[in-house]
Amino acid sequence: MTHNEKLLNALMQFKNSAYEIRELWEEADSITNNNLCDDYPFSNDFEEVIEKIGDWAMTQKRLLKQQ
Repeated sequence: MTHNEKLLNALMQFKNSAYEIRELWEEADSITNNNLCDDYPFSNDFEEVIEKIGDWAMTQKRLLKQQ
């Protein structure tokens, strides 16, 4: 497996994990949900962050496959 393939695989795993976290967060009880907000590291809403991660990962996938 090439370096680019490894990178692409990691990016896709990152994207998939982000979407999974979003789903699990939405299903979390109020205590867990509130605790997840402690020290939240992003200035944007989590939904926006997830969409940006997904868009970024797909852009990188397209660019890496062109090489």
